[in-house]
Amino acid sequence: MNRNGIKGVMHMLLVQEHLIKLGGVKLSGQMKSIEISEEASIEDIEDDKGKTKASQPTGYAPAKISIDFIIEKSIGKSQLEQISILQRLFKPYGQKKAKLLQVVNEDCAVRGISKVYFQRLDTKNEISGSGRTAMLELLAPVVAGIKLKPARQAKKIKKEIKKEFKKSKKKKSKSPSNKKRIVADKIKKAKILIIERQFYGIQKAYKS
Repeated sequence: MNRNGIKGVMHMLLVQEHLIKLGGVKLSGQMKSIEISEEASIEDIEDDKGKTKASQPTGYAPAKISIDFIIEKSIGKSQLEQISILQRLFKPYGQKKAKLLQVVNEDCAVRGISKVYFQRLDTKNEISGSGRTAMLELLAPVVAGIKLKPARQAKKIKKEIKKEFKKSKKKKSKSPSNKKRIVADKIKKAKILIIERQFYGIQKAYKS
């Protein structure tokens, strides 16, 4: 494979990581697919003989989101650590029932989904295959209507998703440890400068 081919593969893998944020946690791994399913609730109205004479819409059923992941080793996280993160999101220690979690994802956003219940978590270890996989099933109790036109809605979502995923990135210049390092470096340079000036002053005195 040539360099361009390698770059293309690397780009594909990088793009497919961190495509979803659930409960404030970026999910690592390679997302294979995301499927969102919605249904309108329609009841059949029957006559006295039990025959359907009409259909009556009664609302909408909660949206279902199914996500398939390939759990791969990533920088700083093993496969088991990534599964442990998913498990803690699904059922934290001491939690008795599912809680609403914020979901950040383009496909969910464009369908008006921002909060979900983590309904199901399946993990699989393919011993003879490529490794571990995970399947997440989310349930959205409320789906907001889309007000903006498609082009404007898509642009707005891309901007919001990009902003949300950048939130957790810490700038090195603002971290306390980095500030201490900068101050220490400045003190060190100042001390060296003072010593150099003293040394040159002594040399000058000897020459005179």
